[in-house]
Amino acid sequence: MSKYQAWINLAYNFGKHVLLRMPTRPFSHDMETFVGQVVPEGYVPLDADDRNVIPSIMRCVHCGLCALSCPALAGAPTSAWSEAWTFAGGLSRSLDHADLVSADLSPCTRCAECDAACPTGVPIARLATLVTNMAERGAMMNAGHIHA
Repeated sequence: MSKYQAWINLAYNFGKHVLLRMPTRPFSHDMETFVGQVVPEGYVPLDADDRNVIPSIMRCVHCGLCALSCPALAGAPTSAWSEAWTFAGGLSRSLDHADLVSADLSPCTRCAECDAACPTGVPIARLATLVTNMAERGAMMNAGHIHA
């Protein structure tokens, strides 16, 4: 199949989907159904304040200056997630399984030394608090104590 035939096929199937299949599908704004499907997978909905922090977290360039400035990590870290730069860089790309990441944040004292050392201004201490709150909220959602 040539490239042009592939594009025509894609356009045809997309048009068929939009014109014929989408209007016949039931549509609802059922947040509870959505949350019930994503929370067991490790994803927890963020509130508006937390969503506003995400762009500043994504500025991490993995330079490692935060790990060098962290007094809690003066000794050898116990895992890769204990390194502040790995924590900030990894979570800026994916915020799933906050419970696992939060469990490994025990050395973090939220002193914000890493924030001061960051050349791009990533709020790492705020991120640590965000992940801890997400883990707590996810545990409560999984237990059925709160809804979105």
